[in-house]
Amino acid sequence: MMKNVLLLFVLLTGFTLQAQSSAVISELPASLKIGISSDTYPYMFVNEQGQAAGLVVDYWLEVARQQGIKAEFVAADWADTLSMLDSGVIDLHGGLGRTTDREQQYLLGLSYLDIFSNVFVHRDLGGVHNLTDLKPHLVGVVERSTHIDSLSQQQPDLVLKHYDSVSQMYDSALRGEIKAFTGLDRLPPRYARYRELMTFYPVYKKVPVRKIELTFAVRQDQVVLLKQLKEATATLDLAFRDQLERKWLSVDTDPNTLLIGVSIGNQPFMHVSPVGDVQGVFVDLWRLWSKNTGIDISFVPNQSEDSLAYLRKGRIDVQMAQVENKEKFTGLKPAYHLYNIYSSLFYSSESELTDPQQLKDATLGLLHTASFGPQVQQQFPDAKLKVFDTVDQMIEAVLSKQLTGFLASDVIVRSRLLQNSSQNSLKVFPGIRYESAVYSLTRAENEELYQTIQQGFSQISLDEMVAIENRWLDKEAGGYFQTFRDKVPLTDAERQWLNQHQQIRVGVMSDWRPVEFVDEKGEAQGITSDILKLLNQRLDVQFVPQPYSDWAMLLKDFKAGKLQMVANISDLPERRSFSNFSLDYWTLQWIMIGKHDASFDSKLAQMPGQRIAIMREYQFVQQLKTDFPKHQVIEVDSLNDGLEMVVAGQADFVLDTVVASGVAMRDPRYVNLRAYLPTDLPVYPSYFGVHKNLPELLVILNKGIKTINEADRKSLQDKWLNLEIKQGLDQSRVMTLVLQIAAVSMAVIVGFLIWNFSLRREVNLRRKVEEKMRFMAGHDDLTQLPNRSLLIERLQTALHQHARHNEMLALMFIDLDGFKLVNDQYGHDVGDEMLVKLSALLSHCVRKTDTVARFGGDEFVILLTGLVDKDDAAIVAEKILLYLQEPLALSVCQASVGASIGIAIYPHDGTDAATLLKSADKLMYQVKQQGKSQYRFSR
Repeated sequence: MMKNVLLLFVLLTGFTLQAQSSAVISELPASLKIGISSDTYPYMFVNEQGQAAGLVVDYWLEVARQQGIKAEFVAADWADTLSMLDSGVIDLHGGLGRTTDREQQYLLGLSYLDIFSNVFVHRDLGGVHNLTDLKPHLVGVVERSTHIDSLSQQQPDLVLKHYDSVSQMYDSALRGEIKAFTGLDRLPPRYARYRELMTFYPVYKKVPVRKIELTFAVRQDQVVLLKQLKEATATLDLAFRDQLERKWLSVDTDPNTLLIGVSIGNQPFMHVSPVGDVQGVFVDLWRLWSKNTGIDISFVPNQSEDSLAYLRKGRIDVQMAQVENKEKFTGLKPAYHLYNIYSSLFYSSESELTDPQQLKDATLGLLHTASFGPQVQQQFPDAKLKVFDTVDQMIEAVLSKQLTGFLASDVIVRSRLLQNSSQNSLKVFPGIRYESAVYSLTRAENEELYQTIQQGFSQISLDEMVAIENRWLDKEAGGYFQTFRDKVPLTDAERQWLNQHQQIRVGVMSDWRPVEFVDEKGEAQGITSDILKLLNQRLDVQFVPQPYSDWAMLLKDFKAGKLQMVANISDLPERRSFSNFSLDYWTLQWIMIGKHDASFDSKLAQMPGQRIAIMREYQFVQQLKTDFPKHQVIEVDSLNDGLEMVVAGQADFVLDTVVASGVAMRDPRYVNLRAYLPTDLPVYPSYFGVHKNLPELLVILNKGIKTINEADRKSLQDKWLNLEIKQGLDQSRVMTLVLQIAAVSMAVIVGFLIWNFSLRREVNLRRKVEEKMRFMAGHDDLTQLPNRSLLIERLQTALHQHARHNEMLALMFIDLDGFKLVNDQYGHDVGDEMLVKLSALLSHCVRKTDTVARFGGDEFVILLTGLVDKDDAAIVAEKILLYLQEPLALSVCQASVGASIGIAIYPHDGTDAATLLKSADKLMYQVKQQGKSQYRFSR
């Protein structure tokens, strides 16, 4: 008995001690000193008010709030924060990357965020696509930072330059001592020269290193504190962490601005120019989308993988364009089929490959985003496929004979070769071409944004899309939108859907001429049938009209799924439960038909008491009664019934559409009627209704509708419509007009023969005068050189062309040194003689494709296009100065002049005409201040 009591006592004591121990572990100290970096934006930093801020700070403030304790932040330079932890000045380090060394040196907590280590590269440092390309360069790192461990793992032979703080590293980069340095996702706006740093080290030039797990750390002897902190941080839910990421890691813009990720290095589709401008076909499409929807957008350039990661985490709203790839699309939703790209097999020009058998055992390169890898492997089972991050890497691999060839977009590769002036370095293997669909992506759960994107792009016409494509693609490159006129390019999934649905039944009316009717052979005819034939041809589909004499029955069958589509249906709220609605493909304009002498005003509302007949089947009947209550609305069964009532005086007007009225009024019985067009009647767009269960069909149909342009509509109007909306004429009036015209015609013909001879002579004289006036308008009278207005016109054209091809041009602003002395001493005639000779000299120094212009007085401007390097402009400047060292032989003297030359380079000194001229002018004045007869660049 005594033993049992003793055993019970021991157990109870043990449970009590364990409970006390648990209680101690679960209770954090009332106050915690948390060490943070003072300048690691946006994770932890000291703001303008001197307070701790950032993602890490908000994270620990939430932990402290939930646990009912106080959090005190101690900020210092990064290396000092670890020293403070080592010496016990702080209780824990709030945020640092998990590394092997730190796991041995400290006790690390739970990881609460994934961050990314990157190397930011100077914008002028070309050919750097990965860490290997950085081996010839110094890379700046902050002492004791996680980046050192990351680089040592990924590329251990890099040469690193250590700094005590990030500010010292940034200062060194701006002094040109290093051309690359490590950092996280973004550069800190708190840095004093942030704008300058962003200009020279843009985000789109960064090279990713690796993912880092952000965690916290305590000293090795703080086992209990670590367990307490783990328990406390484990209570934070994922929603809070997502909120933190959106707050601190999204781009700083207005909350209503849509953030669109741009995958860099894909010119001419989407890329970033050397001065940071986002450009390309896809960019302009989205800008037009923004204009049409009224929604502000902001572009976020990044590597493709990083951009997709940002989208999944909510840091951006849309990925502008991504090649179809199931793996890449995980958790994301294709919001709009933006484009199709076509990829070919490129190989070195030093080889000669024409037979697929030559590719046996070949090594072929693919981009990591490519979706056609399985197709390539199936076509070439013995070939080895190697995945690359960029097109540039694949080009370099082929030229260095590491690859047999690679597959990539025809347009992108040709653009890159043109940019590098190496168009002849690669060839295209014949007969190998793969098609890939490109989509704009959103997060899967954002249905509202998905609908907004769809609606916005539906407002962009095919003509607008073709215009954007022509702006960026050369004629020989071809274009996706340009092919729509003949055959609409569909995705594999869309073609597969059409193969499974051989016929699409479309409900139409049987007696609504000329829109929809059945002819004597029992075949559907009219505008709608012709539009369906166009769509059949361009979509390679079979839309089959199904005529109905009763609209209610047609609508009933459509609702029941017996019809897949209905033509000319209004988008009404009560129909949206069973129907989607296409883009509008035709416009219905209401007109009124009445007697020739009918009392008519420009607005229907200003003609009260009129009797108006209208077909009762029109949805507009009820609206007409509501909007015009002072009129008598008479419902009739057909348009002919209404016309008969007007002829008989039982109605003042009959109301119908232009297309229907045009056919009815060809009837001789109604020749004395005329059409009237009130300005206050609405215009109705015509839609196809597509059954709610067929969303794939709606997407395909809308692509086809986009191809119906104004020329197509005019052709249909010419075929089906013949209506004069002015005045009906009787037969006697027509004969009178014919006789009057015949009598006058003979006199006109005789006069015309006499007048024609003198007119030809006058036209020739005028043409010569106009040509001379055009030349004078664009050229200087004295030197015959282009003047200021023609120069600016040519400069603007050149800027557009150079932006498309990502090329360089130079603008040289020249002011003559010593001209005023000659002009004052010998007079204006000699001064003019000198200007003419100098004009010839300057023209001799440049190519025929360049432009020499007289800007005014003794100032000249030279436009040099298609430069490979700014040294090309320096050569021209030195040539001019060399020629000017020789005296000019004038009629009365030998005169010596010099030139002060300022040289602005596109795109480094500006991207528009005004900025480049201003920059070159400023540089010219700096030369004058420094001693004249020199030339100067901005850097």
